[in-house]
Amino acid sequence: MKALRHPAFFRLILAYLVSQAGSKIHRVALLVLVYLLTENALWVSLTLGVQLLGTVVFSPLLSAWADTQDRKTLLVWSDLLRAPLVALIPLLGAKSLPFLLLLVFLIELLRDLHDPIQNAALPDLVPEEEMDEANGLVLLAERLSEVLFVGAAGALVALVGPAFAFYLDALTYLLSGLILLGLPPLRPKAKPALPFFARVKEGLGHLARHPAIRRAVGTLFMAAAFGSVETALGVVLALKWLGVGAAGFGAMEAAMALGAILGTLVVPWLTQRMPRERVFLYGLLTFGLLEASVGVFPVFFWVLVAFFLGGLTNIAFIVPARSILQLNTPQEMRGRIFAAFSAVMNGAVLIGTMLGGALEGQIGAPKVFLLAGAMVSLAALYTLLTGGIPAPKKAGA
Repeated sequence: MKALRHPAFFRLILAYLVSQAGSKIHRVALLVLVYLLTENALWVSLTLGVQLLGTVVFSPLLSAWADTQDRKTLLVWSDLLRAPLVALIPLLGAKSLPFLLLLVFLIELLRDLHDPIQNAALPDLVPEEEMDEANGLVLLAERLSEVLFVGAAGALVALVGPAFAFYLDALTYLLSGLILLGLPPLRPKAKPALPFFARVKEGLGHLARHPAIRRAVGTLFMAAAFGSVETALGVVLALKWLGVGAAGFGAMEAAMALGAILGTLVVPWLTQRMPRERVFLYGLLTFGLLEASVGVFPVFFWVLVAFFLGGLTNIAFIVPARSILQLNTPQEMRGRIFAAFSAVMNGAVLIGTMLGGALEGQIGAPKVFLLAGAMVSLAALYTLLTGGIPAPKKAGA
């Protein structure tokens, strides 16, 4: 893979893989700890809500400041500071639920600082023709962590308890931060200073006014508002409609993760042979058809096939979407754009999750999958038939 030949990008992806391994263990340990402390699902929901609040509300504000700083420094410190905060969860958070929620909120703020900066820094580390491959490798690190560490996290927490898992996660953040110390400086290009809220407004304005970004994000928002029903209803489909139990649900999730891993290898090859803007729309269109097919053929074998192909096509629109944002945004504004993008998409996923739960009791999970998939495909088809997504203009064009 050509992108890995660039030392700075290799260092970035290595650090991300290390921290992702710890984050997957952390997520399982946190939910187990909260439930063991409270024996109340409401506290589990509240913990997840605190995390979502950080992403939706504060991430765009943080990024307006972050876009004026050296991105290397922020990447390093957002990892190094998470290490002691995570270690405090079993030491102090387990003794006070309000303090635990405060720690969860602070850790999420640092993640909301780190992840948009990482996406914003990629175009400074690899050439344009390798952008899709680089974005695919970032997603590959995420999916590999899901496949390799989520199941292991459950076994680890069951074997030694949540406390050790948090200490292990803290160690991964420390190691990630030390790896990132070797990055070159990633300072934003010089630009006349704007007041803080003017920078926030500038970032949101670019998201809303730029033709390619507006159409890509608008299409994704509509698709995610329907397509994310799988997040809430996958387990319902497995247990209630397919009768395959928790093991079957695990197989469905594994099939999607494996499809996504294959997608990270296939999509860069596709974008070398077809405009990434079309790969994005075709991938989204196909993903919707596969999701709808689950409702038409709610048979376990086909569901496994559809989830596997759905994982692949999910990557086929996520990787080009990230490249579209990166290549259509000035270097000094990318952090704000990715933070705003994350907030918009999390809002859409929340809508889809709630919509799926509300409709399942009325019409059943298979029909919800059929309806949701059809709406995802219609969103992609509408954009295709109304001009698609314009490619970025070349310098000097």
